[in-house]
Amino acid sequence: MPQPHQPHPADPVHRIADDYVAELARHEPDAAQALGREDGPALPDLSPEWLQRRYALQGETVRRLNALPTDAGDPALRAALRERLERERLLFDTGFTPRLVAGLATPVHLVRYAVEGLTLTPDAAGQALLARLEAAAVAVRQYLAALRWARDEADRFTGSGVAPIRQLDTLAGQLDRWIDADWFSGVPIAPGVDDATRARVRAAADDTNGALADLVSALRGDLRAAAPEQDGVGEEVYPDLAAAMLGARIDLADTYAYGWAELARLTDEARTLARALGGDGDDPVRAAAALLDADPRYRLEGVDAIRDWLTRRVDETTAALEDAFALPAGIRRVECVVAEATDGVVYYTPAPPDGSAPSRIVWTIPSGVPVAASWQEVTSVHHEGLPGHHLQFVVTASDPDLHPWQRHLCHIHGYAEGWAHYAEQLSDELGLVRDPAERLGLVLGQIWRSVRIVADIGLHTGWAVPDGAVVPPQSWTPDLARRMLVDLALVEPHLAGFEVDRYLGWPGQALAFKIGARLWVQARAAREAADGAGFSLRAFHRDALGLGPMGLEPLRERLLG
Repeated sequence: MPQPHQPHPADPVHRIADDYVAELARHEPDAAQALGREDGPALPDLSPEWLQRRYALQGETVRRLNALPTDAGDPALRAALRERLERERLLFDTGFTPRLVAGLATPVHLVRYAVEGLTLTPDAAGQALLARLEAAAVAVRQYLAALRWARDEADRFTGSGVAPIRQLDTLAGQLDRWIDADWFSGVPIAPGVDDATRARVRAAADDTNGALADLVSALRGDLRAAAPEQDGVGEEVYPDLAAAMLGARIDLADTYAYGWAELARLTDEARTLARALGGDGDDPVRAAAALLDADPRYRLEGVDAIRDWLTRRVDETTAALEDAFALPAGIRRVECVVAEATDGVVYYTPAPPDGSAPSRIVWTIPSGVPVAASWQEVTSVHHEGLPGHHLQFVVTASDPDLHPWQRHLCHIHGYAEGWAHYAEQLSDELGLVRDPAERLGLVLGQIWRSVRIVADIGLHTGWAVPDGAVVPPQSWTPDLARRMLVDLALVEPHLAGFEVDRYLGWPGQALAFKIGARLWVQARAAREAADGAGFSLRAFHRDALGLGPMGLEPLRERLLG
């Protein structure tokens, strides 16, 4: 647990942030942990009452910040907090936050993530886990109440009060699998846990399964009856959602054109690399990928081999980054995990504010198929691990000059994903991408992110594919987006379908990767031009990350002047 937060009475911005986080801490465990408190709730409050109160609290906090003299207090914290609260209120106003249903990213998933990977032990940590299990059913019922409230209050939102049918059906299918697997009863229980505690776990799982069944019934019943069939949010609402995800207003037409230009550039580069690697025929990239998948230099067979490679690569990357970064002491506290799932992806989970578990880099492999090819996943390791998410998270969390809200609670897709995508490109520059095969994997990852830009904008606004694009001019459909991911980025078909459903459920989030990275590259170029021969990459990274997380608008202002 972090040391209890010590307020800064002389700084009015810190006082306002303290008050904001103190009220959050009564409803959200991460906020309590960020303040070093042990009396927070077991799980987040998902009720419609807290949803509305948090919206009002955000407005009150913004008004207090705006009432301060322009030069008062910590300028970075002030800019970051104001932007984030204004944009979170914007998400509420569109109806996105109240109606939120999207694969792997809904509030009910937070309930599962709060206990996933933990073991019930006969100590205080075990009691804390038991409290979460026993709170799970209440949280699920609160979430259902919030969804119904949003449906009933739809007139107050600029968008729909209910998520599209596709999202409701996707979540219902996921929850069916949780119930069928009796997932919440499967928490590992250590030796020494008494029978009474085991019985409480069983009772909590039964209660949670019942709450999940009620949620599934509503998703397929009264909520579905009010849900729109159209997936896209429309050209009027989409800019607001994109601005909230990025922390910045963007020129959508320019961004759309940029995405298509990047696709053309990167697909040409991929073909050139593929031919040099032995790929031939009409599709040299796919031919080269087949050769590399079978190459023993890159083929990993078995969970142990995959985990060992992942751990070794993270360790080697950490050691190689000393010149480009001032690495914090806790950077090596990261666990490399191989898990089975439907999709073979790599993702990162940061350590909780109380430090009760390490950060994790997780490589999921399709169930029953423990075979992977490292050449295509190196860029994912750099994105999720170092110098990507893990490095940025640990630098932020360990900086005592940042407010607890900045260190632990300020999460902005444009900032975090933009940094991680910039980190992929930086890795190549620093020599961490070791050969043409791994570089092909890097380029395919960039193609994937470029498809995200054009598909997300096209699917939600209805803009057509332009003349001269890498695919023929046509109207956007989910199937077109899936085919582009499969054909251009070599994404596995099932994962491509999940990706497109995610774009449709989280409008604007898919822009965060390349558009965020574009800002980081621009900021670095401006700093280099200003510093001339005295430019230091290490100093730029130190100063930039030292600002703490913030939306891309205030970040641009502070980095580019």
